[in-house]
Amino acid sequence: MSPKPNEDDTASETLMQTQSYYNAADGLAANEAATEPSFYERMQEVQVAKVWAPICNKYKWAVLGIWFVFWPLGAVCMPKFIDNTDSTFEAPSGSPADIAEDTYHEQYNITEDTQPEILILMERTDFSEGEDVNLVDPGSEIFNISRAFTDDLVAYVQTLIDEINEDEKTDEYFANVGSYYNDLYSLIPHYGALTYATEDKQTLYVGIANGMPDGDREDFNEDIRDWCEDNAPDQIKVQATGTTLFTIDTRSGTVSDMEMMDTIVLPLSLATLGYIVGNVALILVPIITIITSILVSGTFMYPVALTMQVTQFTPSIMMSLTIAMSIDYSLFLLTRLTENLAFGADLEPAVENMLEHAGHTIVASGSTLICCFLGFLFFPLDLLKTVGIGASVAIASCLVVNLSLLPALMFVTGDRFLKPSERMAKLCCNEPGNPGRYRMRVTPVSEEAAAVVESETSAENAKAVISETATEPALSETQDLAEPLLANANAELVKEEEGDLLRAVEADTEEDIEDMRQSVWYKSGSYLLSPKGPYVLLGLLIVMAPFCYYWVETGNSLSFDLFLPKSCDSRDAYDDFGADFGLGTLSTYKLIFDGGDENIQVESETCFEVMDTVIQRLSDPDEFPASPSLMNFNGIYSLNGTQISYEEYMDAVACGTYTSCDNEKQRTIATVGQRQNSPYNTSTYSSVILDVDAYSADGTEWLSDARDLIDELEKEGKLQGYSVVLQAGASVMYDAVDDVYDSFPLMIGITLAVVFLLVAFFFNSFMAPLRSVFTIGVTLMFCYGLAVLVYQYAWLDWLAWDSVEDSGEIAWMPPLMAFSIIVGLGLDYDIFLASRVLEFRMMGYDENSAVLKGLYKTGGIITAAGTIMAIAFGGLIFASELLLNQFGFYIFVAVIMDTFVVRTIMVPILMGLSGKYTWWPAKLPAETRSWDTPDSLVQ
Repeated sequence: MSPKPNEDDTASETLMQTQSYYNAADGLAANEAATEPSFYERMQEVQVAKVWAPICNKYKWAVLGIWFVFWPLGAVCMPKFIDNTDSTFEAPSGSPADIAEDTYHEQYNITEDTQPEILILMERTDFSEGEDVNLVDPGSEIFNISRAFTDDLVAYVQTLIDEINEDEKTDEYFANVGSYYNDLYSLIPHYGALTYATEDKQTLYVGIANGMPDGDREDFNEDIRDWCEDNAPDQIKVQATGTTLFTIDTRSGTVSDMEMMDTIVLPLSLATLGYIVGNVALILVPIITIITSILVSGTFMYPVALTMQVTQFTPSIMMSLTIAMSIDYSLFLLTRLTENLAFGADLEPAVENMLEHAGHTIVASGSTLICCFLGFLFFPLDLLKTVGIGASVAIASCLVVNLSLLPALMFVTGDRFLKPSERMAKLCCNEPGNPGRYRMRVTPVSEEAAAVVESETSAENAKAVISETATEPALSETQDLAEPLLANANAELVKEEEGDLLRAVEADTEEDIEDMRQSVWYKSGSYLLSPKGPYVLLGLLIVMAPFCYYWVETGNSLSFDLFLPKSCDSRDAYDDFGADFGLGTLSTYKLIFDGGDENIQVESETCFEVMDTVIQRLSDPDEFPASPSLMNFNGIYSLNGTQISYEEYMDAVACGTYTSCDNEKQRTIATVGQRQNSPYNTSTYSSVILDVDAYSADGTEWLSDARDLIDELEKEGKLQGYSVVLQAGASVMYDAVDDVYDSFPLMIGITLAVVFLLVAFFFNSFMAPLRSVFTIGVTLMFCYGLAVLVYQYAWLDWLAWDSVEDSGEIAWMPPLMAFSIIVGLGLDYDIFLASRVLEFRMMGYDENSAVLKGLYKTGGIITAAGTIMAIAFGGLIFASELLLNQFGFYIFVAVIMDTFVVRTIMVPILMGLSGKYTWWPAKLPAETRSWDTPDSLVQ
């Protein structure tokens, strides 16, 4: 009978085996295979981690120095990047809006630099003179005050223009101010009042159209708004609005949203990370990586913003992605590293192992997300292309920073962060039941045994150990080394032959098995892998089906209400203007009749016949309820609801526009003709003011139907050589968004194809990507359907929370932007879970045991990662723009769904159903192990 080994000797031997294992096992050369390895196998043999970890260690200070250079550089570039964002649209080339824009510019000699109007709203607030006088009453004091303010505004605008022309050394830039008080409208007061005043004449507006360089546009608008605020009379409330001011205020809202994320979202995310890692000190690491990633991405995006159009929402999306992905990647890396150290590894081999396995996972995740976002390049708008570029740059920054700066920080800080004292361990919530306890537990070996090991592992003995280990057969490249040999003093190095490879793995213990048996992941996994699992899956799909049904009703609204901050000066003025003058007045169309190609003059009966044909049809209340009468059309054919005949128009032209014509009606018609006819007198336009917001669903439906009518009339030959187009209004944005959604199916197909190929490559399997695409598709349909029910069917109105209120529409951008993120994040968690399951299966575990151990090992980490992601993107639900609220809602629901339903319930069931075909056609070892046998081999 053999004598019982001394406990300290056993511990000593085990520790030496463990350390030898970490120092040498990953570096063993693979046995030469009998056959030529496949491309996939050759790719697996590339061991970048074994090269990269020593480099990060040797040049750790240089790595830190390189990244910290971006701190001052990013601090300069990031604000400039934000300042160079805007959301103006350009018509897609060849679209109806593009053709209309070209027609207008060519026929009216209008520079393409002409900017949309700044609207100055002037509302009387002092009624001391009585309500019987108003802003257009020449005998009243309020008239004189209002006119004096307008005259001063006109003079100030001209001063600004003169300064810009002087700076640019030109005289081509201009500003045209239209108001009731212009000399022109003093000659036609009734038309001027109808155009610029409300019905009670107590509110007026001033319109300022301008043409100037893009670099001066925003300063010009802000200067005018500031001047109005500083010089507004006490008796009049003055507000400014317009698309450029929308851009400025939206950018300001973006900055506020980013500050909110910095002060609320980031601390919550970091607290979650600290809890799951079980080490408060390590929270400093993701703080550093987040700051570095943000500044790096801002540095690289600044040149992009100088050459391409970047929307104001891009920085907010980049910020959310950076916080979420940087913490996610730090979580995957640090949990792996702390596990390695807890089982006795030295720092460099532990970091090497971290990079080889957790690093592989985040590279797979990051590269997939980048590919998804680069799908935005298939969209025709720079506005969306730069969203994809910005998101890709943010993720790439997180990836590279975490794979280089994080290891370098670990080598610099060493045990100060990674191995806290007993007191710090308690501070880190390192107590039974805490997810971090397993990774932070100390090896149960006596101090005497540790001393023996230390004395015996001299340099000479260490060389012998390494030499001895190096002669062992190679480890499988799929083996996970995150939890090495020493689980307790009885752990031993066990070798098992599988084909040509021998594995060194850790022996399971009763304690480990009991821990797993008591975990919620084992209990849920056992139930889901039982015969009841398919019924659970069927029940889930039945419950989700009604939500998924509604995804086809996802809207793509252009409404300004969805894009503007909920509370800002330009939004308040916009709302007041719409209430006073009608929502259609904010976005007036020009219905242009162009006879230039046929050289047909406006002053002809043909022109009036064509206008009569088109306008009479467009003013039919049954066919076009948004423009139900001639009151909606103002030009030489109809004015203030009255039709003008060809003869009446010619009489008005003969009468003239100034005081030589005694008839105000004729003077008015002639003045409108002078303003709305082209200089060549071959084109004219009628202003079209809809009864609805031009950007609303009813407004865009009117535009589409009106274009169809014009095309129909042209085919019937009723336009008699005239080209009739609709310019301005919502036409440019409508065509741009329509063009984008035409490209969306292609982008979806390419993205899903790339996902399929990437997953197939990572797992060398055909079945794995099928499962991924199916579960991602379910998540997408559920999220999009739920968003429809919330924002279009008022499901959450009872919360009385404006972020989830019934807006009646979903903005056009969130469904597009959310798609790539939902696909990427879903794949992120799928890869993390599936890679661990596959590792256990490659070690010989049966299918169910591999799934159970994969759930047990990754369940807490995926839950933490999902919680962090939900916090990061959930912060957007509190943003100031409803567009970002909707976008945040999509991602928040998707993350919750993916974390707590798809990866924890659906995927295990699908793996159980597919059984041995889960990884088909990959070749797997025989099933020789089970998780619940004490002497079985475990990861």
